Amino acid sequence: MKNNGYFLTFWGIFWERFVKNSAIYRILCGIYAFFSTRWQNSIFVSFFRRTFFDDNMAAKSLAGKLCFWPFRFLEWLQKKVGETLTTQKEKSFLVRTCKYYLHSSLALNTRFVGVFAAGAAFASMIAELFLDGGIKLELLVLALGAVLAFFDVNMTDFLKNSLIVKLFESALGLEFSFDFYYVTKSRGAKSVSCAAVFGVLTGIIAALVSPVIAAVFAFGLLFFFMVLYKVEFGVFLTLFLAPIIPTMAVVALSLLCLFSLAVKAVTTKKFEFKTDGMGLLIIIMLAVYLLAAFTSFAPFKGVQIWLVYFAFMIFYFLIINTVKTKEQLMGILTVFSLSGLCVCLYGIMQYVFGWDVKQAWIDEEMFMDIKMRIYSTLENPNVLGEYILLVMPVTIALMWKKKTVFSKIVYGVMALVMGAALILTFSRGCWIGIMAAAAVFVTFAAGKLWGLLLLVLPIVPMILPESIINRFASIGDMKDSSTSYRVYIWMGTLLMLKDFWLSGVGPGTEAFSQVYPFYSYSSVVAPHSHNLFLQIMVESGVLGILAFLLLLVVFCRKLASAHQIQGKFGDISVVITGIGAATVGFLVQGLFDNCFYNYRVFMIFWSVLALGAAAANVARTEKQKTEVKTDA
Repeated sequence: MKNNGYFLTFWGIFWERFVKNSAIYRILCGIYAFFSTRWQNSIFVSFFRRTFFDDNMAAKSLAGKLCFWPFRFLEWLQKKVGETLTTQKEKSFLVRTCKYYLHSSLALNTRFVGVFAAGAAFASMIAELFLDGGIKLELLVLALGAVLAFFDVNMTDFLKNSLIVKLFESALGLEFSFDFYYVTKSRGAKSVSCAAVFGVLTGIIAALVSPVIAAVFAFGLLFFFMVLYKVEFGVFLTLFLAPIIPTMAVVALSLLCLFSLAVKAVTTKKFEFKTDGMGLLIIIMLAVYLLAAFTSFAPFKGVQIWLVYFAFMIFYFLIINTVKTKEQLMGILTVFSLSGLCVCLYGIMQYVFGWDVKQAWIDEEMFMDIKMRIYSTLENPNVLGEYILLVMPVTIALMWKKKTVFSKIVYGVMALVMGAALILTFSRGCWIGIMAAAAVFVTFAAGKLWGLLLLVLPIVPMILPESIINRFASIGDMKDSSTSYRVYIWMGTLLMLKDFWLSGVGPGTEAFSQVYPFYSYSSVVAPHSHNLFLQIMVESGVLGILAFLLLLVVFCRKLASAHQIQGKFGDISVVITGIGAATVGFLVQGLFDNCFYNYRVFMIFWSVLALGAAAANVARTEKQKTEVKTDA
């Protein structure tokens, strides 16, 4: 007999004797079976099980041929000149030099690092002598570099079996790969020469400009070469940094990844772009937004905003063309969750230590007990809440599917941190959104938990702080300035749409602000409509909102189909459920706010849709592999 320990043994006896055969349990099971059967046979489920507007239909349609022609052109270019370009690339002195810099850095080769540091220190020291500057630090770096240069060891090799790596692998439930560099290009005379040249350049920049700019130059080159070498790295890092770094930096990273994917498409034999119905609708939305930008009340600003939209919406294609295996999918989802953890931890520390406190989002007359609302790196509590709505359900899904207790605890703690940060935003719309997300997740991942929730929900108000209860109870109260403010804006926006329903007023706050004052109620000033769906329509007209709604339908159909293929308890099914729940929660919040107001959250939303599409593609691939093994 298996020894389960005292706790599991006690729980097994308690379950069998007092729970499983109890009247309450039988009643809850009956309720679950009743609703489950009705749900499975409903018209709604039947609709999403139908095959319509699939990937092949999108690619073969006239709209698909027009919208996807840049991808097909790159494929044609690869067939015509791809082999020649690849040969020229491999022979290029510049490309080979970049490869030595890249692989020696990735290998953490001590000789390369030493020569680089010594070269930088020497160049900076010579320049400082002419500039009458101090050279003490340069002498120290020069000595350290000289010591490292005596050894020729790839330090990355030592990380493979290190305790810290094994701990991270166990905690995250992943297996790290260390085959990302070529040993032959991390050693030798060419590697040393490369280190010396780039080291001297870095030292000159440090002396003439600043050491910070020199460090940015060195690491920026490494990052640039890494993205060109592996576009997957750029996609993963861009998604991680999106909520942390400035918007234009994210735009630059996204466009660099796009350039890298184009180079890969032209130089990789038989490369085929993945396109689908969602991608077609995204391009149609971009076309509608471009037309709206040109006809905007602020056309110059509108075109600028459209370029940002392009960089972020096109990221959808980057994800579905780079995340093709289960390992890649779980890797990028883990990176996404870790990014969310960093953002939320910073937000909680903001609350604990009172960093950069702002009172702009608090109605001090109604909520005197709320001292601050956190916003972390996203400049606004509601925006932070919207970001958490996208990342928290995914983190819970990862926790749900992990096999070991340790990794489940790690992801569970990450989700708790995100939940605490969400509470501290005091964003009521986001609280409703996370409840909607939880309802979707429980329904599709563990429907029987509804019975437990029915028992727990009455207890929740007894343990929540009074400030949270008062904040939640104020939903719909017109005495609250935030509620009345939104209602007046919605009324004014609806009045605008009577005149601009066809073409919209153009993307961005500048165009909105030029028109809205003529329709505002009670002289309420607003930069946007405080409703995602109204904002899309007021910016791009009826075609924009129709394309967006159809996109959501196709997305739900794709997730539902993949969930059905994998089965309810499949690993990828749980991930798909988490992504679907995140999207639902975000859209529910979109009823109360313009969730696309912050461009970084805008980018992350399209990335989550792409992750859902990638998960659906991986689910089909895994199913095909299983069928092949079964037939064999």
